[in-house]
Amino acid sequence: MIAVMDEHRMLEADAEEVRRAIGTARDVQRTWARRPIRERAALIGSLRSLIAEHAAELAQATGAAQGRPISEKMVSEVLPLLEAARFLEKKSRQILRPKRFGIAGRPLWLWGSSFEVQRKPFGVILIVGPANYPLFVPAVQMLHALAAGNAVVIKPAAGASGPLTLLLDHVMRRSGIPFELVQLLPESVEAAREAVRFGVEKAIFTGSSENGRDFLGELAAQNTPSVMELSGADAVFVRADADVRLAARAIAFGLRLNAGNTCMAPQTIIVHQSVEAALAKAMRAVGVESGGVFPVRDDEEALAIAGLDEHGLGAAIFSRDRRSARAFADKLATGFVTINDIIVPTADPRFPFGGVRGSGFGVTRGGEGLLEMTYGQNVSIRRTRFLPHLDSPRDGDEVIFGALIGCLHGSGLAKKLRALLTLVRADRIRPK
Repeated sequence: MIAVMDEHRMLEADAEEVRRAIGTARDVQRTWARRPIRERAALIGSLRSLIAEHAAELAQATGAAQGRPISEKMVSEVLPLLEAARFLEKKSRQILRPKRFGIAGRPLWLWGSSFEVQRKPFGVILIVGPANYPLFVPAVQMLHALAAGNAVVIKPAAGASGPLTLLLDHVMRRSGIPFELVQLLPESVEAAREAVRFGVEKAIFTGSSENGRDFLGELAAQNTPSVMELSGADAVFVRADADVRLAARAIAFGLRLNAGNTCMAPQTIIVHQSVEAALAKAMRAVGVESGGVFPVRDDEEALAIAGLDEHGLGAAIFSRDRRSARAFADKLATGFVTINDIIVPTADPRFPFGGVRGSGFGVTRGGEGLLEMTYGQNVSIRRTRFLPHLDSPRDGDEVIFGALIGCLHGSGLAKKLRALLTLVRADRIRPK
């Protein structure tokens, strides 16, 4: 009974901390959103320099959280985080700038109108981080949210707060970005649920497909939009013309990186039967067991095996014929495909990252990931007082509408001219 009461008090304390964090972030977000994009981008540039200055410390904290080498974390988490910051520093203003629409392509019946699409921040973004990349994944998502004008609350995975605490409390505070803008929540699952119940404008979830489905139920109850970056079961396709030694080295790297704890680590190896023996020999040479290898006769059989899994995060193709490999990639239902490489190209900050089917929906990173942190607000301005649609309908209007449709969309010049003549004669549509 005492244990139950203690757990209840702990949950209540976490819930209060979550509510307080969201309230603080929301208060400062309003001012942050009013700052010009170029200023927000410049501050992210300042943060980039500070991250570089503390790269070794961040890598050490991240490695300690997972028991991984500092050198690995330096290149797999800190370096791609810096590249993402530079991308946002240079490109945010271009990606988020308003898009204006004038005469070109405007429907005739909207004569005198102009349009502008603006990108607006949601408000407070909840980021639910993963355990496998506790710094890179939530920090990159955080930078995109900040560049778009949002505030952020981050729920780290269990045991993964260390790198983020170092980043937020000791690095970001010196960047000029308001420190209240990013709040670190307790690591408990209940903290993420409480954040959704209390009210956030969007959630970015990275984790397993099973946990993602459970979390979607919480989001659906509040009608909260989300990006779901879920599990992968990535396939490696080794085609008949592949460099099998390259393929084996890449498979070994994918299984070794982060101790195999990467969502795009190779799980299924689909190899053309003509090179199966050569691939198995090459894999043994690099110290990889050849279990989980599926020999196939052709592309159709390879695609059939790949289609048995519900996930659609990534895939790797090995082939000397890049054109043929590219055509094969078009047949795969995955969010990312690498040809003659594995995993590493997905860290390019210019490109979006996300999956389909059981691997989730929406994207993070790149220009598309930045736009995910905003919603579009469309503004129309009418520069004429000729607004006949505001008048009450009357008999004969259907003739005018029919003539307008015939003029704009009819087939044949003669029909268009007759419809145009009907419109010209119509007193109803003449400016007063």
